[in-house]
Amino acid sequence: MLTLAIDSSTDNLGLALMESGQLRGEFNLSLKRQHSEKLLPLMEEIFELLEIEAKDLDGAAVATGPGSFTGLRIGITTAKMLGRIFAIPVKGIPTLEIMAAGAAGAYRLALLDARRERVYYAFYQQPEADSDDFIKEIYPPAAVRIAELPEVLNDYSQKQITIIGEKKLEVGKVLKASNFSIKYGEPESDLPRAAVLARLGENYLKRGQKDDIYQLKPAYLKKPQAEINWQQKYGSN
Repeated sequence: MLTLAIDSSTDNLGLALMESGQLRGEFNLSLKRQHSEKLLPLMEEIFELLEIEAKDLDGAAVATGPGSFTGLRIGITTAKMLGRIFAIPVKGIPTLEIMAAGAAGAYRLALLDARRERVYYAFYQQPEADSDDFIKEIYPPAAVRIAELPEVLNDYSQKQITIIGEKKLEVGKVLKASNFSIKYGEPESDLPRAAVLARLGENYLKRGQKDDIYQLKPAYLKKPQAEINWQQKYGSN
């Protein structure tokens, strides 16, 4: 099974090819606002380097956010295009799940900056060693004020929590002040890795878990600023 992973949800642009559990190649590049220009050329490059053609793909996985509004649209549209052209299944996976699945620790708090002293967060637990289940989602992705996280995570204050992602130092300071036991994940887990997305995508697709490409959409978790400004000026109708 040959799976292409596409992640354009953050400043990091990620591409990876996984074939039956073996990583064939991976790009993780900090390109900030260049995703629209670089995604398709990088796809062509990774196919050429690995002597693979797009028609050889058996499936595609794509990060669904939260994250950059423009970046998410670019990645998801590309995955949908591949699904339609080559009649392959597509699986969308939350960006915070990708981050958590690439980290270590029994309990993992994944974070992305939501600005104005807020973060997007999701909380996960490692499955039992003898289980073939994916990482267990305890709290799904949501936006929250950093100061409110001790209350949100109160039931797990006696567990050691591994914090990964943006704003992890600020969040760690707040949790420590509330007597949480925390540790910080390694730097490579602070952004979603394309190889992890490819692994998750392959596993989901093997289980028959795919998305309807006509229903697949970004998980923004908040409205674009332009829409907020419009509603403030003209109302919601």
